[in-house]
Amino acid sequence: MTNAMPLRKSKSSKKAVPKSARPARKAPAKKAPAKKPARKPSTARRVKPAAALKRATPKSARPAKAPATKSPEAPKTLREQKVAVRLEMRTAVLKIRERARRSKELCKEIISHPSWRRSVIVAIFAPMDTEPDVELLWKYAEGKTICYPTIRMGGLDFMSVGGPDSVAIGKFGIREPIFDQSRVIPPDTFDVVLVPGTAFTANGDRLGRGGGFYDRLLSSPGFRAFKVGVCFQRQVLDSVPVEPHDQRVHRVVTEGGWLQRPDFIKAGKPNA
Repeated sequence: MTNAMPLRKSKSSKKAVPKSARPARKAPAKKAPAKKPARKPSTARRVKPAAALKRATPKSARPAKAPATKSPEAPKTLREQKVAVRLEMRTAVLKIRERARRSKELCKEIISHPSWRRSVIVAIFAPMDTEPDVELLWKYAEGKTICYPTIRMGGLDFMSVGGPDSVAIGKFGIREPIFDQSRVIPPDTFDVVLVPGTAFTANGDRLGRGGGFYDRLLSSPGFRAFKVGVCFQRQVLDSVPVEPHDQRVHRVVTEGGWLQRPDFIKAGKPNA
């Protein structure tokens, strides 16, 4: 009796089963989403958002917006005001035409004034291109001592000269006499002094160029001369910024004549 051998399943028999005949795999069951508990109805009144309130409110009932205001600028100091007026006047004088004619008319006004006729020592100045040409007064200077300023040690020294040809351009670009101690004229002996300036008022207020030379001269001890501000009509303003050290002149003369100084009359002083 022979032993029966167990039959082995061949690998080919497993492969012979088509995939379509195999049982399909079950997909894992999905968990149902948990249900949120229903909210209980609130008895509180629901507040509308701001945007909804804005839309619901008519424009006529909305409060008006306050206009945007700029922060106020700090007021200018007196020195800043002076700089601004000097720039303004520099532009104005460059537009002046017929300077020679205007200067001639101005000088006629000066020589017609009693102060000129009575004077013996007169202080004038060498004009720049934008200033009246007061050197025309040399034609009427017979019997008078005419002196010009020169800048020395932060101040003005005046020296007598024989004519405008004796005045040459100095180190500051301004015509002035060569310093000679023997020809210096003390300021307290002047009878009339012609004062240049950037701008004047009819009341005698003066705006200089910023050096302060004439302010120191006019306030020097014993100074008694008749002070005449000299300028073109375009340089006369209603007011100019002044500081405590700024010196007034007695009168102002232009090509249009002598300006009447209001407080000069009110103070009871002689109408010089």
